[in-house]
Amino acid sequence: MKVLYFTILLAITSVPSRCQFKNRVGKFDEVFAWKQLTFDINGIEVLEDRFSEDDLAGRDRRSTDNIYFDDKDNEEQKVWDKRPSLSSQQPVYNNPIDTPSSAPINPNDEIGRFFVQYNNVPMGAERVDDRVFITIPRRRYGIPATLNYIDLNLHGNSRSPPLSPYPDMERSRSLISVYRTRADECGRLWMVDTGVIEIPNNPQYLRPPAIVVYDLKTDKQILRYQFKSSDIPTNRTATGLASITVVIKNGDCSDAYAYVPDLQTFGLIVYSLRENDSWRHQHNYFHFNPTSGSLRVAGHSFMWNDGIFSVAAGQPGPDGCRPVYFHPMVSHQEFSVSSCELEKRQANETAFEVVGDRGTDSQSTMHDMHGASKVMFFAEVGRDSISCWNTDMPLRPDNMAMLARDSSKLSYPSDLHVTDNEVWVTSNTLPRFIFSRFNPNDYNFFVYKANVDNILAGTVCEGAKSDSSLYHNYGGYYNKNKYA
Repeated sequence: MKVLYFTILLAITSVPSRCQFKNRVGKFDEVFAWKQLTFDINGIEVLEDRFSEDDLAGRDRRSTDNIYFDDKDNEEQKVWDKRPSLSSQQPVYNNPIDTPSSAPINPNDEIGRFFVQYNNVPMGAERVDDRVFITIPRRRYGIPATLNYIDLNLHGNSRSPPLSPYPDMERSRSLISVYRTRADECGRLWMVDTGVIEIPNNPQYLRPPAIVVYDLKTDKQILRYQFKSSDIPTNRTATGLASITVVIKNGDCSDAYAYVPDLQTFGLIVYSLRENDSWRHQHNYFHFNPTSGSLRVAGHSFMWNDGIFSVAAGQPGPDGCRPVYFHPMVSHQEFSVSSCELEKRQANETAFEVVGDRGTDSQSTMHDMHGASKVMFFAEVGRDSISCWNTDMPLRPDNMAMLARDSSKLSYPSDLHVTDNEVWVTSNTLPRFIFSRFNPNDYNFFVYKANVDNILAGTVCEGAKSDSSLYHNYGGYYNKNKYA
């Protein structure tokens, strides 16, 4: 029997399978992990640095790498006009732009290279049906595409799959730099294109920042809304447009609002699809808390001053208004305001509420709400962790639960989103990229997922109800009974 047992064991362990490298962090399962990113571009594997895109076809090197915009008048390069019917369209603004110049380039320099593998650091990951969208903001040169995807039908069992530019290599060049995406229930993928290549001490402003939307059924761009000058106080603002939250009103796909936090110059931009217009709100709660600015992540101690970073919307009340939660990244506090206030050009400053304090070292990048359970999930950079809070309870440390924590595999959780009944998390050890260097022989980038019901079971976040007669006031708009 012993011989038979060991024979079977040897046979099982000798067969390559996804289970061999499937790892868990707390209650989260690893979906993908990369030492360094690779690409699949038009069926050609890009596994190492390449001077130019021409190298993919074996042609001679070019003198520079171009980010270009195709002038062809095709469907994917049109935007909606201001009419609510969205029936008329006009061409997207497009011009050829060289990056960073047309001067001859030393082949050994990063400038002008099509792919510098080390510089490709994933920031966001979002699953939509059978695709996972991966964003790589252009914080350096050598990034083939800022928006990419992984086809789960092809690579669902691969630990380190290659990325494919979205929608394809040519059309992906219409985007300069995207930090994170968000899909809505109407089959559209929303993002902010900052228009900037963020070279340290030498940023390249290539295109005005804009909201961009793709139809996921056709993979065509259907909207590019350029922010107004009143939305963007300074050039520096563009690099702070790192996330977007989308809500649909009353199930009407033509009546959508997008909330775009500005972490650099401390504002919140609201965009109305129906009106095809935008406006900016200012408030003291959008600023960072200087007493929370000291962080230690990936072995590095530093001071940051990121303001409002993430917006998460709750379920609508009977009047259609939603509680909208937000926080600066450099803060331990959570704040809220009614969506009805944000829809005004001038919000009542007293309508903004302090919800509570999450506790020491709870600085958070992204957070998102699971509508059915009314539970909020936080990606905490200060603790290398993922935590939860049931919004029916007062927000304080003893009403939160830590669901996963790991100083290596959850170092700088850069994105978190809830899709269907799953929580998806991305981590990328970003401070190491900024302040020192990655070890390309280690796994540096991770994507995790977890089932909401499984991770909440047995925690303080599960089925909690507040004893208070009042929920959050939201400037007089709401009480607890309206959310019961």
